[in-house]
Amino acid sequence: MNSAGRGGAAGRGVVVWLLVFTVALGSLVVSEVADRVPRTNADRVHALAGDFACPVCQGQSLGESDVPIARTIRSTIRTMVDQGRTDAEVRTMLVERFGEDIDYTPTGRGFTGMVWVLPVLVAVAAAAGLGFAITRWRSGVHPEVDDQRTDWPSTAKVVVGVTVVAVLAGVLVARAAGDRSAGDAITGDIRLSTRTLLAEAGMAAPEEADEIYTQVLELQPSNVEALAYRGWLRWRTDDRAAALIDLDDAVAMDDEYADVRVFRASALHADGDHAGAAVDLAVLDGLDAPPIVGDLLAASRLRQRVAGELAADGELLAALELLDSGLEARKRTGGGSEAALLAERGWLLAATRVPELVERGLENLDEAVAAGPTDPHALAYRAVVASTAASAAERVADVAADLEAFATLTDPPADLVAVLVSTGLLDG
Repeated sequence: MNSAGRGGAAGRGVVVWLLVFTVALGSLVVSEVADRVPRTNADRVHALAGDFACPVCQGQSLGESDVPIARTIRSTIRTMVDQGRTDAEVRTMLVERFGEDIDYTPTGRGFTGMVWVLPVLVAVAAAAGLGFAITRWRSGVHPEVDDQRTDWPSTAKVVVGVTVVAVLAGVLVARAAGDRSAGDAITGDIRLSTRTLLAEAGMAAPEEADEIYTQVLELQPSNVEALAYRGWLRWRTDDRAAALIDLDDAVAMDDEYADVRVFRASALHADGDHAGAAVDLAVLDGLDAPPIVGDLLAASRLRQRVAGELAADGELLAALELLDSGLEARKRTGGGSEAALLAERGWLLAATRVPELVERGLENLDEAVAAGPTDPHALAYRAVVASTAASAAERVADVAADLEAFATLTDPPADLVAVLVSTGLLDG
């Protein structure tokens, strides 16, 4: 081969190798900068649930399905993530328990790694072949010219080199991308941005707040706080249908989020579904709710109002069970006064006018006044019941004490004043 031929071959080799390394480098860059889901715990759970098939559904992921086993698996994933377990550990657990078929995302190891390697191999080989053909065309070498023959040893080296580099690039892509669909985000953690938006929503006007909550959900679809508070906002602005959808979705997303249980219970109660509201409140009693939730319930008297409606509908037992559940929760946590719940329990029992139940109600009202000497409901209810009970003669002192204490209260509830006036215990 003459010097020109050798120079052309050398030039071709340089171009081909340049193309090979360009494609390999590009593959690695793509594998590192490809979009990944931000690593908030909620987003990791959401992403992992979307990466696995529901074991008993057709064509649905764990994130899409609402069958019991899917909810159970999502709860397990959430627990593992909250415990600090890695995505790889979650994947290993699911695959070991349900088999390889459950995993939508092929791993970068073993035979399934070829899913990642082969596309890179084909891309690199195609690029190298195209570059080689262009180089031959530019150098004026044509296959129909007999006396110009390819330097096959050099070509073989190029082919081998292309193959090796392509395989290595594919393996690196597989390792970088195949197991990390829920890995780190190159743009960083988005918790700060969503937390800032949620804080802004809390101070914004209703229409603007709705838009902010929606923006948070676009950034972080599994943000249960944004979904719950948007639902509550919509309920308060009379968009009831959309509100209940948001609240139901928030409960399905995280059935242990205390705030949404209060919001939905209040919405269901206002909508006449007192039994549904009681279920949410009973679930709430088993959760480790922040103190502000208890304060909200106490201020709104939601539990007492739901219990009163249940009793009015003939569901006295359900009403008492709801109040007892709240009392047990307060004893367990040591938070909040029991006076208001005991007073409601005694009032509902006395309202039956069954002598035995009235006496039991008076016992509850005595406990309520002892627990909360300034609780307006305990004072007013005991005064009314004691003045009309069979043992009224023995309760004169209690009635007088309750009325005197009630009179010293600042701005007592108007409905209690009306009750005392209607029974003649307080002057109108």
